[in-house]
Amino acid sequence: MRTQQLLYIAAGVVTFVILLLIGWGLTHVGKDGGARASAGFVGAVERAQAATVMVTVSGSGADEAPLQMGSGFVASSDGLIVTAAHVTGGLPVFNAVFADGSVARAELVIADTEADVAIYRATPGRALTALTFADSNQVKAGQPVVLMGAPYGLVGTATSGIVSAVNRQIGAPMNEEDPFASGALSGPVKSFIQTDAALTAGGSGGPLLNAAGQVIGMASARESRGEPGAGLAFAIPSNVVKAVVDRARQPPPAAPVSARP
Repeated sequence: MRTQQLLYIAAGVVTFVILLLIGWGLTHVGKDGGARASAGFVGAVERAQAATVMVTVSGSGADEAPLQMGSGFVASSDGLIVTAAHVTGGLPVFNAVFADGSVARAELVIADTEADVAIYRATPGRALTALTFADSNQVKAGQPVVLMGAPYGLVGTATSGIVSAVNRQIGAPMNEEDPFASGALSGPVKSFIQTDAALTAGGSGGPLLNAAGQVIGMASARESRGEPGAGLAFAIPSNVVKAVVDRARQPPPAAPVSARP
């Protein structure tokens, strides 16, 4: 009888120790994982802030402040800046305002209005911090993301969320009451990344980043049903954006040599 009691006591002690170890492990794994995720996003945001710009144009009068148009980001250290084509509307020149307050003039290189991507080149006289592109085909619903931009003129602002859906099919519908009928989502780019990261006024053209700080999309449009700062945001996949950037990097075709008369 005494042996049986000792066995019960020993089993209870072992079970208690096991539960303590499991609880300790779960607590510390959670803390470490959260710290790693937090640190990863901190690093991603710090790098992206230096590469995010506010797109502005000069006021019509000498005393008028610059007019903010939207956001953009640096795609190459030699000065290629990406923004949404609907942000600049085909303007040949804009001013890129960086998070440190510096300003650079940027000239249009290429604008693909159907893809809603415009590429400009800035010449700030220094190497710029540039973002890199990730493969948007690898983006999954549920993964955490950060959206960078210059909403309300606040350059380097970061908002966080998750990828709400991928391959969101939104085109130019026949129903004129559809909220997207006349928006930037009308066009041949049918597959968008949907996110719940806040996209507010002046944020279009900003980069959507993964936890590593790589660009997986570019903010193009939102649907808030009249609620500012609320609703859904839609980003053009990075593979589409990168294709336009690659075209901008190609040297211009040589002018044809005219034959002598």
